[in-house]
Amino acid sequence: MQTNKNRKTSRTEIIEQIRCLLEPWVLDADLINKTDEKTNLIADLGLDSVSILQLILEIERKFGISIKDHELDSRTFSMMGNLVSIIERKIYEIN
Repeated sequence: MQTNKNRKTSRTEIIEQIRCLLEPWVLDADLINKTDEKTNLIADLGLDSVSILQLILEIERKFGISIKDHELDSRTFSMMGNLVSIIERKIYEIN
């Protein structure tokens, strides 16, 4: 996803991009399609520590951001909305 200084990326667009990134680790397409801000990436989607780290790397590449280690705590992944908030903040720090 290319960000544009004149265009704000919506939370819905960020969730759509994350849904695409989840495909290698979540094989149930219906489960991915139901993913929203309240989805728990670990409990609801079954991601483990390795898949979470791989997802973070993909998010960093996709959005052109860097997420620091201290920003990666269990609360970050307790809800999709928390992860979206971090991505959103990082995108606008760059722009």
